[in-house]
Amino acid sequence: MQRLTDETVVAVGRLTLAATELEYILAWIGADQADGDPAAVFTVPGEPLRAARGSVQFAPSERRASFIGLVEAAGMYLTQGHAAVRAMWFDNSRVDAATFDEITGLLLRCRDQLQTLLDEAGRAPTA
Repeated sequence: MQRLTDETVVAVGRLTLAATELEYILAWIGADQADGDPAAVFTVPGEPLRAARGSVQFAPSERRASFIGLVEAAGMYLTQGHAAVRAMWFDNSRVDAATFDEITGLLLRCRDQLQTLLDEAGRAPTA
């Protein structure tokens, strides 16, 4: 693993929190896959995205395409974040604080857009 600057370590922390926030929203969306319990979805690695993908197929027709597109974007951004963190273990990797902050921005924008859709549908998380 490459030696990390303090700035990069903090950026990885921001990315981790942003990814977790996005997964919480995904768990909320996918809660109907677990008898309405978002915690049951949230606590299983990878389950928030899988459950959300299953649930958005049943979103109201006027919002379905938006939900599907954002959930798929969330999956892509989460994958990018995982890949960037894992790249730190390779000698020739080119990851730095700016890379992590860019992905963090994508994760947070996706979270915000999903939150807006949930608010409009009257299904927003209460915590």
